[in-house]
Amino acid sequence: MTSRLLICPMTSFPIRKKSTIVTVYALCFALGSMSHAKDFLVYGWRPYNAAPLPIEVFWSSLILVDLVVVGVLLSKHKRLGAILAISVMLTDVLINTYATIVLEFDILVGPLVLQSIFLGFILGTIGLVFQPLMRSTQD
Repeated sequence: MTSRLLICPMTSFPIRKKSTIVTVYALCFALGSMSHAKDFLVYGWRPYNAAPLPIEVFWSSLILVDLVVVGVLLSKHKRLGAILAISVMLTDVLINTYATIVLEFDILVGPLVLQSIFLGFILGTIGLVFQPLMRSTQD
């Protein structure tokens, strides 16, 4: 009996696992957006006003930016979504590292650790998202 399965050519990585990786990306960005939305609900229109204005604007924009990443990841443009994901997380980790170390916002230590782990996951799996698809017959 012959079955057809879409696989990634170099690793024989099944497509459903590739989709699982993209789904994890999307879920984490949705969670990030909800976290920033919660801050607005709890602390009002300027929940990050203790930070310098550029950082406050960046953190506030993550509500929408994270949702855009989710939308693109769940569309047919998964590679673009992965590029957006890595760009947003690199920027977020860099800004949060600066805020934690230089501005001494100690409250960010926990979130920064989690964001760094997620960034590592993206860096470790993004190559799989970029592998081209091919058809293969397996017996």
